[in-house]
Amino acid sequence: MKKTPRSRKKSSTPKPRPGKKTTTPRPKKSPSPRSKNKSPRPRLGKTALPISPANHPFTLPSFLPQKPTSFPPAFEFLGDLPESYGTRRLFLTARDPHTLFAYWDFTREQIQEAEKEASDGRIYLQIFVPDQERVHQIPVAPGSREWFFPTHRPATLFQAELGYYRSSGSFHQLAVSPTIITPPDAPSANHQIQFVTIPFHYSFRQLWDLIRNYLLPGEALAQALARLQLAGHPLPFSYAIRRLVSSRLTEKIFFYLSGDFLRHRSFGSFEMTELLRRRIETCPKPGSSHLHGTSPGNPPRST
Repeated sequence: MKKTPRSRKKSSTPKPRPGKKTTTPRPKKSPSPRSKNKSPRPRLGKTALPISPANHPFTLPSFLPQKPTSFPPAFEFLGDLPESYGTRRLFLTARDPHTLFAYWDFTREQIQEAEKEASDGRIYLQIFVPDQERVHQIPVAPGSREWFFPTHRPATLFQAELGYYRSSGSFHQLAVSPTIITPPDAPSANHQIQFVTIPFHYSFRQLWDLIRNYLLPGEALAQALARLQLAGHPLPFSYAIRRLVSSRLTEKIFFYLSGDFLRHRSFGSFEMTELLRRRIETCPKPGSSHLHGTSPGNPPRST
């Protein structure tokens, strides 16, 4: 068969369709003189504008590369603290007059070895009054290292013991704590009050060098300063000589607060501060005629 010749391409000018209005393209307008006067779009400059720090009201940060910081010495990288030091020691202390806190320093391997030797596979921690009775006994949970014990026995001697029971029924002791005493649940019987002036412009080392030759055996720095100031010892700083509060005056102070002490057996420092603040507000102001005529427990009348 003969191949038909390819049809020629049609002209690019479209023929007008019947029934539609043809529009001729408008010629481009030449730029008007007004458009020539328009400013070009802003562009970043090739060089930065100089900035004078003297004329700037703020401190400008420097973008220059900083000097490399020196790394800490090798002895700063001592590694993480161990979970336990394995000293096999048992600590007991009083958190308050009614609660004890116990802590034991045993590694996991030491506890596991003791559990294997125990008849029931458990380690026990017990609290007892020396030469009297046992107060608490708890099985030590795996991984535990501390425990709080409610005792509700102020001013009492206590001791802790850690161990396990053998097959014979005897208790094998792993560690025992020193004997401790819980604080009393009452105001201190010591009514003596001392005042001391410690200058802020002196370091503790300077104060120590100043009075080290006057220290008594076992005397603290503040106690030695209070004793020297009470005796009127010449010191290179000014201080006020305070007198000791007499026991009679101390009894009046406690009698003044006795009602609230009886109603509140135990309260925090915030409540104590609020109590004293309310009492001070009822006291007469300086210069009042009732300042020296107020009896304990009876607030003065307003003047």
